Amino acid sequence: MYYNMYYIIFFISVYILSTIEEWLAHKYIMHKKSNVFKKIYDNHLLHHIKTQKNYTIIDNNPDYICFDIFSMDGLVQCVVLFTVNYGFLYMLFHNYVSSYAISATIILFIMINVLVWNTFHSYIHGMDAYEICIPKGVPRKYINEDNVYVKWVLNNHRAHHDNNTGNYNIVFPGADFFVAWMSKR
Repeated sequence: MYYNMYYIIFFISVYILSTIEEWLAHKYIMHKKSNVFKKIYDNHLLHHIKTQKNYTIIDNNPDYICFDIFSMDGLVQCVVLFTVNYGFLYMLFHNYVSSYAISATIILFIMINVLVWNTFHSYIHGMDAYEICIPKGVPRKYINEDNVYVKWVLNNHRAHHDNNTGNYNIVFPGADFFVAWMSKR
């Protein structure tokens, strides 16, 4: 029982780390010009420029909609993400959580991130992740906008395109709520 508590704390920590990383990457890599992440910034800026008021993309061009983990950029991002997270989580939990569990959990969260990003980012912009993304997302016809999580993801990202200064989480809600709460204090 006592040992299981470490796994619960571990999974909560991984989620918190995931929501913070997603928020930071979207805000400070995709929305802040820098020489290090110039290509990511330029692509994301182009994505915002090509997004119309109804959230569809000019010319229905699927560039910059999906996260392709099989591209060189995608592989590098995933390896860096895995390595940094593994090192951090190993330092915190290696006495309580096995290396295999740490590795498997990080890989699972990366896979969830890619699947959810590809699925909902495509959907928001009027496309079908099953048709345009590699790896494929969930087909558009299976997305239920009445689901609380789905509704939040869609509204949060639409608001991001409306004001372009917030709502940076698409996959892992949390950091956006915290930032909103802190700004009201």
